[in-house]
Amino acid sequence: MKYIRILTILCVLVGFGCNSNRIEKPKKPKNLIKKQDMVNILYDMAILTASKGVNSELLENNGIMPKDFVFEKYGIDSLQFVLSNEYYTYNLDTYEEIFNSVKERLTVEKTHIDSLNNIAAEERKKLRDQRDSLNKINKEKRETRGTIIPSRKIDTSQLETRQ
Repeated sequence: MKYIRILTILCVLVGFGCNSNRIEKPKKPKNLIKKQDMVNILYDMAILTASKGVNSELLENNGIMPKDFVFEKYGIDSLQFVLSNEYYTYNLDTYEEIFNSVKERLTVEKTHIDSLNNIAAEERKKLRDQRDSLNKINKEKRETRGTIIPSRKIDTSQLETRQ
């Protein structure tokens, strides 16, 4: 009987505990950012954040702050972004679509850049090979400068002499 009371009290406490952590659905903001614009904004933020991680001095020297740059580009402010992001976050299916679109764009862009890097690497290899072959030819020329090349005798018997 004692265990049943304890079990009942625990179930009631767990029930109340779960209800008290309930997150209220955010209201749809009046100036909600469109889904496709949200994809573009998150894509740009990902690119700028990654570039800041690679070379932050370049961005700082040019006075570019990634979030401020993106907000200005899309004509939004930070509050509008936060409220729209909160709204989409609560609707997980929509937010997942947004992030999958961003991920797909980043993957396509990465594939494109990797292919350009491969082409550039091939071109650098060709240029290196050409440079090496030219260096080899120049080296051979330098080595032959010190040697005496036998000259051919020229037949001058048929030349007229000038007076």
